[in-house]
Amino acid sequence: MSALEKFGVEIFTQHNIFERISADKPFRPENPAFIFIKSGTIKLRQHFSDLELSANMFMVTDPQTVYEMVSVSSDFQSRMVSYKRNFIAALSLKFNRLITYRYFRQQMNIGVPFPENEMEVVWKSINFLKYILDSETEMMYKKEVVEHLFSVFCYQVAGIISNEDSSSMSQMSRQEEIVFVFLTDLSEHHLRERTVEFYAERQSITTRHLSSVVKSITGKSASQIIALIVMNEAKVLLNSSSKPVSEISSILGFSDQYSFSHFFKKHLEVSPSQYRHQFEN
Repeated sequence: MSALEKFGVEIFTQHNIFERISADKPFRPENPAFIFIKSGTIKLRQHFSDLELSANMFMVTDPQTVYEMVSVSSDFQSRMVSYKRNFIAALSLKFNRLITYRYFRQQMNIGVPFPENEMEVVWKSINFLKYILDSETEMMYKKEVVEHLFSVFCYQVAGIISNEDSSSMSQMSRQEEIVFVFLTDLSEHHLRERTVEFYAERQSITTRHLSSVVKSITGKSASQIIALIVMNEAKVLLNSSSKPVSEISSILGFSDQYSFSHFFKKHLEVSPSQYRHQFEN
């Protein structure tokens, strides 16, 4: 049984992080995680933008997002703290709001930088938590110790985000708020709804206004982002399952396999079957 299943949290280093982060194809994390970079760089593609993380930065990955690793440097040194969602749910609302805002900022291609001395403290907390998790010594209250150490780590992270963002939630512009709601709605409804009209109606604004705002904030149109999200879903299903293309078409809300294949080929210039073949051994 993995530490994640047994204790609700698991820690990966640069030596085994690629067991959970696919290095050669799009992937979806099974659980949310914090990724901290101590040295080197890693570039991840998420939704519609590339996010490059370097020394003394971190990001929050989310199971609702499809990621693709673009590159990693030879001096890459990292810790990934993967956790069950109920761990975070038990923490304060303030922390959850900050994480929500941070998630939005990441969509805008911004990682979280923080001072090197704070990274040292967090790094030591993570390593001690990993030491307890990895210890084979019998410990009567090991689960409780892990929970409390994870809480300490979370509050350290919340403090870092609070210092960096200050009152950023209340400072979110109306345009940013529209994009934030659009991305949130899209993550929830993209398997059934692919029209800009649907997402505009959700916010009681015109399609022209939604498209204009999304374009000004992200550099891509709303329809382009919708297509990218659906394509990412399709890629993950094609390369991580043996489901027939007809079933994947249905999962993604297409009326038939032909419609899905036409959509896929339009955006990637290869058919779903040709794409899948690239990852077959």
